[in-house]
Amino acid sequence: MVEGMSGPVQADRSRWPVYVALALGLGVAMLASLTLGYKLYGLDEVWAALFAHDGSETATVIAGLRLPRALIAPLAGAALGMAGVMVQTLSRNRIASPDTLGLNAGASMAVVLAMVVFGVGSLAGLSLAAALGALMTSIIVFGVAAGAGGLSPLKIVLVGVTFAGLAHAVVEIVLTSNEAQLQQLLFWLSGAFVDRPISLFFNGLPVVLVGAALAFALTSALDALQADDSTAASLGVPLVAVRGLTFIAVSLLTGAAVSMAGPVAFVGLVVPHAARGLVGLRHRHQLAAAALVGAIYTTLADVAARFVIYPVEAPVGAVTAVVGAGTLVVLLMRRLA
Repeated sequence: MVEGMSGPVQADRSRWPVYVALALGLGVAMLASLTLGYKLYGLDEVWAALFAHDGSETATVIAGLRLPRALIAPLAGAALGMAGVMVQTLSRNRIASPDTLGLNAGASMAVVLAMVVFGVGSLAGLSLAAALGALMTSIIVFGVAAGAGGLSPLKIVLVGVTFAGLAHAVVEIVLTSNEAQLQQLLFWLSGAFVDRPISLFFNGLPVVLVGAALAFALTSALDALQADDSTAASLGVPLVAVRGLTFIAVSLLTGAAVSMAGPVAFVGLVVPHAARGLVGLRHRHQLAAAALVGAIYTTLADVAARFVIYPVEAPVGAVTAVVGAGTLVVLLMRRLA
């Protein structure tokens, strides 16, 4: 693929300042997550809490409450950002995302059913349920769209939105009939990083790493899929195998994010557009940039959620939904769908 007069190698090198800037931005965002909130803490207090824990209230809040969300938020954001890139490529639709295709809703429904109906309570069990829910949703959405006359971008999104509505209805019915677990799940279903145990991070990390490794292994094939099926096939891309493996990668990433934080809305819609604007269309760069941008975005959204209705904390999903809805309106006005 031609990337410019200076060649692919020089073009790749020119992106390193972008990656360095994003990495520094992520560090600043994570530091803000540790220091900002209902109570403000200095850098010296953060350092002491993380590396010389003395059992004080300050150390307990920073290490026990803020550190988990400072780790879970960027991990979930990175996962959703990468998933969004692949979903938009598969559907060839710039307004597609794990939300608009119903993957978040399907993963949420699977988690709720696993908890309420089957009594699953372990972190590993819920993570598996979320991943399976996202995978089954992707199969259903693309299968129904294909059976309705072809995988047109509009049909995929319409089927996804329809399935998301169905999944939300099932969740509401299940929760309404199980009031004992209603309050426990409502805040989670709105998407949040608050009060998450750090074990969720260590539980979700390997799933995200596997999904990311699979995604990066498919970058060349995904580059070809950006054109059309006939072009990709002429380049030797095994379409069925690539789509199947991409479904698995998206399901792992989406399922891990949902199991850690609930359905944080529209991250997979907003982040890929920012990533493409920064590094271009090649998927190895899109995925890397989307991971970093997604991590920064969700971490800063989590910080913002602490102040929008201060002193009460808002669900971070509400913050990302507002930004995502605005982005969706702009994209529709520009006719990118």
